Amino acid sequence: MLLTGGSPALFRDAGLRAGDYAEVRLERARTVDLVWRGDGLESSVTSRDEGCCARVVGRSGSAFASSTAVDAGPVLRRAARDAAELGCAAGRLAAHRPYRDDRPGETGETGETGETGEAGELAETVGLAEKIELLGAYHAAALAAHPGVTGALVYYRESVADVELFTSEGTGVSYRRRDLTLQITVYADGGAARTAGSVSAGSGGDFSVVRGLAPDVEAAVATAVDLRAAPVVAPGDYDVVCDGPLAGIWAHETIGHLAEADHHLGDAHLQRSLAPGRRLGPSMLTITDHPGRPGARGFVPVDDEGTAGSAVELLRDGVVTRPRLHDRSTAAAFREEPTGNARALNFRHPPLPRLRTIAIAPGAASEEEMIGGVTRGLLARGVLGGQTDRAGFTFLPAECREIRDGEVRGRVRGVVLSGDVLGAFAAIDAIGRDQWRGDTSASCGKQGQNALPVSSWAPTLRLRGIRVTSG
Repeated sequence: MLLTGGSPALFRDAGLRAGDYAEVRLERARTVDLVWRGDGLESSVTSRDEGCCARVVGRSGSAFASSTAVDAGPVLRRAARDAAELGCAAGRLAAHRPYRDDRPGETGETGETGETGEAGELAETVGLAEKIELLGAYHAAALAAHPGVTGALVYYRESVADVELFTSEGTGVSYRRRDLTLQITVYADGGAARTAGSVSAGSGGDFSVVRGLAPDVEAAVATAVDLRAAPVVAPGDYDVVCDGPLAGIWAHETIGHLAEADHHLGDAHLQRSLAPGRRLGPSMLTITDHPGRPGARGFVPVDDEGTAGSAVELLRDGVVTRPRLHDRSTAAAFREEPTGNARALNFRHPPLPRLRTIAIAPGAASEEEMIGGVTRGLLARGVLGGQTDRAGFTFLPAECREIRDGEVRGRVRGVVLSGDVLGAFAAIDAIGRDQWRGDTSASCGKQGQNALPVSSWAPTLRLRGIRVTSG
């Protein structure tokens, strides 16, 4: 156990007031960052980080404190003192179902329990020299692939964190979290604008996902080079066929962030917009946030308040069912149950309601059928970026091809997809029978906690009348 003082005495000696709740979380992490830029390896950094945090919630006030020291006692006493003296708002926490690693089906996924997901080739078992050789070969291959390539960026990161959580209620849980991401971007000279192709991969620590990517690097080179001669997209409204990775980011940035319960506090308009029973989309549309599966970036069988993960069906058959993803504080405010979504980036931050793995249920259409039903539109694959302000969304696909009269034609560049968050659900008129379940390097940011690992499962989607601009 990392936290040797994880006993009732730790909380008895903290100066807590009657009725106060307290928790202590300790973390030790190791991270490897590798970057190739220009002619070769730019940096190789292996770092270690450790510390602990404490949170006190009570009738007299609430406070959070953290430290890079691993002695939990002083940090907990500081949080208790701040809660009593700083005049912070009092807090309440809802009762929850504590995580137990011996409970079958703990994550809400049939046949999967709260295991750490140590499947595949663990990144920490692969030597640094082997990693540099493999990833450096991708960088060199990209630079040598075509005379039009002007540069390539390779960014690899892996992390392993051991976490322990103890609470004044008697909960004690320890867990290991792994994350791995790889982003390769290839650049070409497009004249007035630089063009790019990319490769994005991720996992919950399985290094095998970054092996065998030479064909993907070749495809990224082809995209960057071909885009030099591609026309800039004409602004207007288009029917858009989105592949699984892009559809997953769309769901994350729209219904996913809208459902984070802290956004609902004091926002009557949002509460009405996501009122249970309200129809947002077609009857074929069902979206769920759940704890994911072992080995994925968004696998969260237990959250950072010790709550067992459970699936939350946000939309079923196009209708809002459970509109909020909770930590214990927001659950108390709405008199609902915690959902296992309290997540913190590390010990420096308190947990917030955050997404885990968002999933769009597959439909009945094939991609060919969806494309065949488009007169003027775009086939959009992958994602370079996306964001929402909870009213509107903006996405930059990694690659777009024009669709005319049911046929896929050449690439277009500069595509920016945008629209109204709530209105976009009604724009869906076809859902693919496929369901992509991979991971990319895309992560989630919120209130300074960047970048939190998440996953998405999504089929191909067709959306009608999406606004397209050039950027």
